[in-house]
Amino acid sequence: MDQDIGPQPLSDESCLSFEITAIEDGSENNDTCLNSEAICQAREELEKWQMNILKLEKEKSDLICKKLDAEEKRKQATNHLCKLNSELDNYKDEFLKVAKSCQEMLQEKNQKYIKLKDQLVELENDLQRKQALCDSLCAKFRIKLKLPEKNIKFIKSEQSVPVDQEGDEFLNIKCIYTILPKMLVVLQNGQTLITFEEEQVASRILKIANHQIDLQSEKIQVKAQSIPSDTMQQFEIHLNISMKKIRVSEIPNNLPEQMRDKLEISFSKSSLGGGEVESIEYPTSSGTAIITFVEKRVAQRIAERRKYPLVINGKTTCWLTVEPVMGSYLKKFQIFNGVSKRSVLLSDIKSTMEEEEMQDKLKIHFQKPSKQGGEVEDIKYVPRDKHLLVYFEEDSAEK
Repeated sequence: MDQDIGPQPLSDESCLSFEITAIEDGSENNDTCLNSEAICQAREELEKWQMNILKLEKEKSDLICKKLDAEEKRKQATNHLCKLNSELDNYKDEFLKVAKSCQEMLQEKNQKYIKLKDQLVELENDLQRKQALCDSLCAKFRIKLKLPEKNIKFIKSEQSVPVDQEGDEFLNIKCIYTILPKMLVVLQNGQTLITFEEEQVASRILKIANHQIDLQSEKIQVKAQSIPSDTMQQFEIHLNISMKKIRVSEIPNNLPEQMRDKLEISFSKSSLGGGEVESIEYPTSSGTAIITFVEKRVAQRIAERRKYPLVINGKTTCWLTVEPVMGSYLKKFQIFNGVSKRSVLLSDIKSTMEEEEMQDKLKIHFQKPSKQGGEVEDIKYVPRDKHLLVYFEEDSAEK
């Protein structure tokens, strides 16, 4: 079997031999001599083609190497792609598992959210109920800061010493206010409040749940019950009013560095009721100062004015608010339930009789010893479509 043999590169010696032989044969056949220039040109042309052949052979070898490299890279890329596809499948499976788990967790969280929301509504309702209860308790235990104005009078002096011998205990005016409670009861229509002179009478009346009252025109049944108790407070307010100090407010802040000196100058003027200043407490940012005088009663004299002038820059006059310096505190604070032992509440009185006539009938009935009654100190009947507020205070007869 014939094999195709491609062109093979020639060595330099064979090429030279071929060229010389061809020249010799030509000289014999054609009897023509080629000049040396033609021979050189042919040799150059041959070398040129030989170089092209070598170059092509090299390019062919490079292409084969590149093809082999490309094949290797393609195999590697194919393997890597297969690996990535496998990982992608794994990731898809893992993603589906995680998504399913997240969906289950989301459903669980939604259920928990619904439960918490219901609990929140219950807690808010409970908070409103407790807030209402707190407001009610605060209303019961509230103490008004502003006391009503009362006329007071001097009773006696416990000790008296000369002015020059007075010590620090005489630098304040001490006041004690005793706050006594009053119990409030609301009487509705058809109710009557009876107060007896003796506790035993009220106790006997309460032991009988229902009483039959003869009104001549009719007979009615009434229920006797004790007065509902309420929580009350009793305490003392102690006040210490300084005789040497005053509180100054509404101080302008346009001259913070010079204001202390201007206050001392202004409150030292005897023509305005002032006196020698001992010290000044003035935080510049507060707009309020505490001024202490050397002599007593200067503070009281200035505090009675309520307003005091302050001259700034020799022209502008600013009116300051002055008041005494007071310290207050509570003592003997007591919380208790008030009980009226001599009073009885009658209810379910159904009659069209006039108020005064009904009170007389009830008073006559409950004064009879045969009805377990006794002397009536006071009585109050509330007719139809009316109500009455009744206040109880400490009973001196029960002390």
